[in-house]
Amino acid sequence: MKIAVLSDIHSNIEALGAVVRDTKTWGANTYLVAGDIVGYGASPNECISMIKELDAKCVAGNHDWGVLEKSSISNFNRAAREAVIWTREEINTESRAYLESLPLNLEHEGISLVHANFTEPEGWAYVFTLTRVAEELELFKTSIGIIGHSHVPFIAKKVNGWPEEIKTDTVRFNKGERLLVNVGSVGQPRDYDPRACYLRVDTDSLQLQLLRVEYDVASAQERILKAGLPSSLAARLKTGQ
Repeated sequence: MKIAVLSDIHSNIEALGAVVRDTKTWGANTYLVAGDIVGYGASPNECISMIKELDAKCVAGNHDWGVLEKSSISNFNRAAREAVIWTREEINTESRAYLESLPLNLEHEGISLVHANFTEPEGWAYVFTLTRVAEELELFKTSIGIIGHSHVPFIAKKVNGWPEEIKTDTVRFNKGERLLVNVGSVGQPRDYDPRACYLRVDTDSLQLQLLRVEYDVASAQERILKAGLPSSLAARLKTGQ
């Protein structure tokens, strides 16, 4: 089975479209989304429609909940708050109902999925350190645990009893081995690489691969500016930060 895992799309339809085209060329037959379909970008309804067409299994992210007013956006920066408020007015009834339907975590085909962390999914704390990775590795039952939220991809697994980050984009794994993967961001990468990022999981070859995909950044920026969203949200797409 070929599983494409996406996260942090953030209403960037140009990036999402490019990633979906790449997944189809690869032959993906299952899609998982680790939250934050909306926020920041200017195409929330279009992105939700595309995810629905893929029949993706999704969890909710903090921006999804922020739009639904299910969690506070008081700790968001100004641009993020403005984008959430704009999105609340922009999404249609069908899109809102879809976001309302999303759980905070799920398991599918040997993969556990949550947006920020398994410790407290509704708390939205980031996983940045190996100490936190060690804690997270104990909290899901499947071989692979997937998170997003930070927009910075990594693959980590235990080596001699302690987690280490794997420094390659492609990793073979053994059945029964436990890995924690941050799949990065489709719509707003923050690791200084502006290309969209997603994860390929091949359950036949037991291989994980983090992929980067070029997309039309200029068109995504133009949509943001035309919608009247903060210009900083457009500018950061070019630098990947």
